[in-house]
Amino acid sequence: MHILKLAPAPSHSEEAWSTARRIARELDRILDSSGPRRAAIVRAAAELRLSTRHVYNLLARYRVDRTVTLLLRGGDKTRKKRLQPGIEEIIATTLREQWLVLEAPPLAPVVAEIRARCEESGLAPPSYLTVARRIPALFSPEEIAKKRSANPKHLHRLRARPGYIHAAHPMDVCQIDHTPTDINFVEVIEGGRTFVGRAYLTIVTDVATRCILGFCLTLEKPSALSVALCLAQAMCPKDEWLVARSIAHGWPMFGRPRLLVTDSAKEFKGNAFQRGCEDYGIRIRYRDRGRVHQGGVVERLLGKLNGVLATQPGSTGRSVADRDQYPAERRARLSFTDLERCVALTVIDHNLQQNARILRVPASEWDRQAHELARFDDDPMRVLLAFMPGTERRISPQGVSMFALDYHLG
Repeated sequence: MHILKLAPAPSHSEEAWSTARRIARELDRILDSSGPRRAAIVRAAAELRLSTRHVYNLLARYRVDRTVTLLLRGGDKTRKKRLQPGIEEIIATTLREQWLVLEAPPLAPVVAEIRARCEESGLAPPSYLTVARRIPALFSPEEIAKKRSANPKHLHRLRARPGYIHAAHPMDVCQIDHTPTDINFVEVIEGGRTFVGRAYLTIVTDVATRCILGFCLTLEKPSALSVALCLAQAMCPKDEWLVARSIAHGWPMFGRPRLLVTDSAKEFKGNAFQRGCEDYGIRIRYRDRGRVHQGGVVERLLGKLNGVLATQPGSTGRSVADRDQYPAERRARLSFTDLERCVALTVIDHNLQQNARILRVPASEWDRQAHELARFDDDPMRVLLAFMPGTERRISPQGVSMFALDYHLG
């Protein structure tokens, strides 16, 4: 009788198992998805920071049995160090003394020092590439960010960022934010085009469906007025608004948000905004300081809208370097009305396109779940007034005093 001895299973670190499990989760989403396979693979590659070719290879290996162990790398295939221990010690010591410091010097002079020390010790000097390849093995990204930079943001980017806000149903969670538009506009004055500048864009988005519920384009910086105008459009039907602008496309998304996520700007801290939210039963959640990812949905959509506007004449670019001496002021062609219409059509087009992150069409998701929403006959003007700042004045025999002026009946 022969006893069959099973080969011991190779041990893998917790980090390797966690990575394989994360890859398996993304591959399951690809295999279970009913949408286009190519789009799902592109999204998975971006999420895993791999090439699409690598994802295809992993998918071919995984789809047979769909087990996590198939994605683990077999055995220890790390290359053995080919340098002498003395050279390795000089590299590590010199990098820690002269490169891993707050002054953050470039690597080239440090490599020159390493080569000089090796020659003094009678050892073969390593190349620049050899030293550069030792850095990830000697120091963690967190240690490099902490020792070579006094800016805490670099270390913060490398840490886990919990707190993403999710929603299961439409209008459960909405996000609101502003941004300057990346395009200049003009106005026709006395038969000629007069340069005006950049407008400010405010939008309200639904987290569950990724729909854009409303927007507001203003000449002034974000204020209580722009917030009130944006919420009035988001909470009320937009049929009359679309007809007034000769837009023959539907935009059926509207309703009262149950939770509105904002940043800590002063227009969201004012009494008018808080009173309006209380009046319509909207809870407010302020994003934690430094937690921009908690407003990731609205931030991404603002970037998407600006990306479309940047294709029009007069684009300012994302920065001075991105503009590259483009004469944005001289090339501006759109009026404020044209710009507003362009934003509206872009919003409607976004609602009808598949979202690259959730692989679903926002409008279809809204139609599928909108019947569960409570409907209110909210009037846009009443909503606008509810979120506008207000003050009380006492009526006296002299009339009413407001803005340093006295008003009375003659």
